[in-house]
Amino acid sequence: MLSLPLLLLACHSEPPPPPPPPDVVLVVVDTLRADHLSLYGHARPTSPTLDALAPEAMVFERALAHAGWTLPSMASILTGRMPSEHHATRDPEDVLRFNRLDEQLPTLASLLSERGYRTAAWVNNTYMAPEFALDKGFEVYDYEGSGAWDGRSAQETVQAASRWLASSDQPAFAFVHIMEPHYPYLPPAHLQRRFTGAEEPPVDLLFFSPAELATQARWTKRFTPEQRAWIEKLYDEEVLAADEAIGELVAGLKARDRWDHTVLAVTADHGEELWDHGAFEHGHALYGELIRVPLLLRVPGLPGIRESRLVQHADLFQTLLALAGVPAPPEAHGDDLRALPAGPRAVLSEDCLYGPPRIALTQGRQRLIVNLSSRVANVFRLDSTAQSDQRVEDDATAQQLAPALIERMAGIRGDLEPRTLPQRTAPLTPEAMEQLRSLGYLSDE
Repeated sequence: MLSLPLLLLACHSEPPPPPPPPDVVLVVVDTLRADHLSLYGHARPTSPTLDALAPEAMVFERALAHAGWTLPSMASILTGRMPSEHHATRDPEDVLRFNRLDEQLPTLASLLSERGYRTAAWVNNTYMAPEFALDKGFEVYDYEGSGAWDGRSAQETVQAASRWLASSDQPAFAFVHIMEPHYPYLPPAHLQRRFTGAEEPPVDLLFFSPAELATQARWTKRFTPEQRAWIEKLYDEEVLAADEAIGELVAGLKARDRWDHTVLAVTADHGEELWDHGAFEHGHALYGELIRVPLLLRVPGLPGIRESRLVQHADLFQTLLALAGVPAPPEAHGDDLRALPAGPRAVLSEDCLYGPPRIALTQGRQRLIVNLSSRVANVFRLDSTAQSDQRVEDDATAQQLAPALIERMAGIRGDLEPRTLPQRTAPLTPEAMEQLRSLGYLSDE
């Protein structure tokens, strides 16, 4: 039995302080299509790290990006806004002019920084150069642009991030961008021939020159089935390199006893077309292989699940803020991935690097893609992954399905008109322009 003084002390004791907010580590793998991960059923063992993490993570089977190329997609990941809202994109009227992010928009980094988080990023794509203003809110923004034959490796990137995380003694937000498996596919030496085998390569490693990538050659250059199969295996070796680097990052977090206090999210900015619709690379369309991305979210204390409902990068933005206890801006799209609302979901994707402006809406087992210049709309039927799509050829069926999809598309976007870009030109350096040219994004013409 407690004495009266002890009983009074027990009744008036203060509740324990709340736990500190978790560290948040966001890994974005460039150009990674979901169906080339063994995590999503790929036949080759390309993602042993992610496979091992899956039992303790939320794995989203039908996650979509808001754009099919890096700049607008990364801006959407960091702001929870659509490309037609943040305007970080290429000017369709001037292929040499790119717009930077609206600096008035709050970002993941700026919102977390205001709540006491230390913030740092390691990025390797030229479309993430500081000139594009994606560095807003980052205390450290470690940028190294990549050309066709040079750039910081996934392992080097992860090692730099791990050193910074080890030095942080307060809640940290680390944004880790891995360039592999972006073209050209050049896996590290110890992974070369893991899937391609020891036979003589049937095609040069640089199977497109920069000039060919920047022209119609990516559509017209012919490869044999054997060459295409070999190129896909080479791509998979780069995917394995990215997964291996993520494994090193996780091992470092565990070694420093931070794993039980770390939220880890892994996704991609967009996918890659490997001749699924007759073309190669990305930025030219909004088909499933270009906008379906992997999404794995590991939250300490939450059980692992496989989620089949349609989700989007804006949901990830909302969720990471919620896990850190930070309110999201009211203008941001998306929902907390831990408590998705009931009812059918729809995801808007828009903006292409090449050609006329296009937008896509994915809902259920349908996708509507609209060319805003020609005003032509096509309806596609999807498989269960929201990736493989077959155009509905029957006009009567398409006309029956299209009105509801168009209405939902307009409801999310506001209208179906091309957007005039505000004048926020990113002042790219000659070095950055040369990097973009070496990767085929700019033509010498």
